Amino acid sequence: MLTNLSCKNTKNDAPDKGVSFGLNEYRKEMIDSIQYAIELEIPAQKSQPTQGKQLITFNLKSLDSALVLDFNTDSAHIHSVKAEGKEIAYEFVNEHIVINKDKLIKGKNQVEIVFTAGDLSLNRNEEYLYTLFVPDRASTCFPLFDQPNLKASYTLTLKTPKTWEAVSNGILKEKTSGADQNIYQFEKTKPISSYLFAFAAGKFFKTEKTVGNRAMTMYYRETDSVKVKRNSDEVFNLHAKSLAWLENYTAIKYPFGKFDFVLIPSFQYGGMEHPGSIFYNESSLFLDENAPVNRKLARASVIAHESAHMWFGDLVTMDWFSDVWLKEVFANFMAAKIVQPSFPEINFELRFLLAHYPGAYEVDRSSGTNPILQKLGNLKNAGTLYGGIIYQKAPIIMRQLEKKIGENMMRESLREYLKSFSFGNAKWDDLIGIIDKKSPEDITTWSNVWVKTPGMPEYEFVGDKDEILIQQKKDSLSDRIWQQPVLTYWKEMFAQGSVSINLDNKPQSVRKPDLPAMVFPNSNGQGYGYFKMDSVSEDYFLKNYNSKKDTMLTDPVFRGAMLVNIWEGFLRGDGATPVNFAKTLLDILPKENNALISDNLLGDIQTTWWTFLTESERNQYQQNAEKILWTLLETTPDKGMKNSYFRAFRNISMTEDGLGKLESLWNEKLKVKDLILSEDDKISLAYELVLKGRGDGKAIFEKQLSDTKNPDRKSKMKFVIPALSPEQNIRDAFFESLKKPENREHEAWVLEALGYLHHPLRAKNSTKYLKTSLDLLQEVQLTGDIFFPQRWLGATFSGHSDQEAADIANTFLKENPEYPYYLKNKILQSTDMLDRAVKLKK
Repeated sequence: MLTNLSCKNTKNDAPDKGVSFGLNEYRKEMIDSIQYAIELEIPAQKSQPTQGKQLITFNLKSLDSALVLDFNTDSAHIHSVKAEGKEIAYEFVNEHIVINKDKLIKGKNQVEIVFTAGDLSLNRNEEYLYTLFVPDRASTCFPLFDQPNLKASYTLTLKTPKTWEAVSNGILKEKTSGADQNIYQFEKTKPISSYLFAFAAGKFFKTEKTVGNRAMTMYYRETDSVKVKRNSDEVFNLHAKSLAWLENYTAIKYPFGKFDFVLIPSFQYGGMEHPGSIFYNESSLFLDENAPVNRKLARASVIAHESAHMWFGDLVTMDWFSDVWLKEVFANFMAAKIVQPSFPEINFELRFLLAHYPGAYEVDRSSGTNPILQKLGNLKNAGTLYGGIIYQKAPIIMRQLEKKIGENMMRESLREYLKSFSFGNAKWDDLIGIIDKKSPEDITTWSNVWVKTPGMPEYEFVGDKDEILIQQKKDSLSDRIWQQPVLTYWKEMFAQGSVSINLDNKPQSVRKPDLPAMVFPNSNGQGYGYFKMDSVSEDYFLKNYNSKKDTMLTDPVFRGAMLVNIWEGFLRGDGATPVNFAKTLLDILPKENNALISDNLLGDIQTTWWTFLTESERNQYQQNAEKILWTLLETTPDKGMKNSYFRAFRNISMTEDGLGKLESLWNEKLKVKDLILSEDDKISLAYELVLKGRGDGKAIFEKQLSDTKNPDRKSKMKFVIPALSPEQNIRDAFFESLKKPENREHEAWVLEALGYLHHPLRAKNSTKYLKTSLDLLQEVQLTGDIFFPQRWLGATFSGHSDQEAADIANTFLKENPEYPYYLKNKILQSTDMLDRAVKLKK
């Protein structure tokens, strides 16, 4: 089977759409020394096409097959193809330019192509554009060999409207200006993979700064100069600290010379690691005044994450996208280390626990889970590999590995890995090979379970009054043993203690008690899996929450770990009823004084409130919930938490009093000490008031549009408003418009609109959109960016929690037995909470 796959498309077969694994392997063997000289002319009007020409230089080792270039757009976009200066014939087959071998020579070749650039990955707006080529989208813009293991140098020339700035990976060599046009010529880049080539152009402001002898330039669109000034120094300093830390850790100087970054409104990701030109979501870096600590940590983490990619992903790149997790895990793993010195007041064991475990469990508990290392037959499906397993579970497993082999050996192994494969490509097994040579541990066996198989272990306590035992429940894969150490805290009437156990699939003793004991599994939060708690231990923890009478209860890591255990138990039906669980969470929230845990509790409260409670149950406890949140909002001395409580209050408020407070905050008749509302907050308040029928919706939106000064936020608001209309026919028309790909280009706008379209208050009227949304999923995957299919599903099903919605999803999968497994998994992941809500409500 593998032989057939690797041979396919290597001789005379027509190439499949996308880049098959076989085509990837063949080109990797036959082609090297690639250079692209690209010239693009960007028109002032978004509706006009971008014209381009390029010279591709490469070395061809053999002439036994036609040359296949990737160009994922219409054949009419190709205007001419020349080889060695002479126009040649070619075929256009399945989004590929195919050049017969008799038009080529063994050795150095030059192919010149004149073309119209495709728009799919250009992210064009009226005043700016930016590229996003990950994982295989460069070929939607211009012809090339679009696979990660054919690294190349890029020389770019951009012709832009006169008032536009431009930035790319390379150093700006020269800028010239004409009557109505700027010409930007960028120097040749170091060898990089095609998905890392990037440029942005448009009406951007820019700030230049040198920190520690490192010159950096920041491009941005934000018009609030006070906000920019408040955040700029910290943004520059966090970059400088990250790069300095990475240079020290890797013993390799920053590899790409120039260092710029671009802040883009409603950018699809938190950031994208283009060497020399990182792109960020503008709101992730320009924070509102009194931002909560979680937002500040998130900003530091995304900067550290993208900076780490300069080494892990850019300098050394995965050979094939099945190993895409490798670059992401090291970026996340390094980011956690990097941000720690900048936040000495933060408990980073707790931060790691809450930032990774709940998100990983969300996928791993579902029937659509996947292993960390996934198979990939065609690069066109590479975007579906991304998700919680890569970003949340993989760093947990990498921390396990570091604890097994030690920090020094991990660092030595990574330095050897980076040095051995600099400006090249590598696989996970290449790193494992380096570690296995150094470590006495059996890393390969450990990796085969944790990295190459899906799911999570489940543990339970067994025994009687004579002895308490912990054991791994029988696994879905026979004889699979999840090797890991787990710390368990136990407590009796007159004694307490903890025991660390290296778990396997055999029952192991926790304690031989003198009296019946309570046990608190995974008490330091470092074990991975579902640790079922008994009701006596859980009740003790909740009733004595954060009590100073028990030193363990004052440990925030212990509290965080137990809350994660209890949340997992609730979702699996092993805990309280939804209404009792919601009451419990609201009862312990005022007792919590750690901002990280408080934010986590607020998230669980809001999910429980809208997903697991019936309307009558919400109505019964509505007034009390609002009172608790408003009291905390008014009385907390933590300015950051004040914003968190405000957003939770805004989310759940439904009473006359609660909505009156929201309206008074929005029109500024009510002020709360130290609560500073940003333009985004005001827009969200307007949305909530209209959604919940408070006041004249048309008048509210007219006022908010008039008050909104930032043009990008105003454009987004105009897009979202129809999804909030009280008129069903307007909402229907809006959903109908999303069937056209051009109306889904601004993915962040679409997702926000879908969230309101499917809000629990509108769920009964939006159920009819679910089947069509599922029907569109394959097209959404092909036309959207890597996270969009999962987020499309998440926003679509987020407000639904009844049997009818669950039946629609289940029927769709039953009626489509040949549906692509990678998208089937996304559906199963996105409807897991829906299925659990249906069961728990029963």
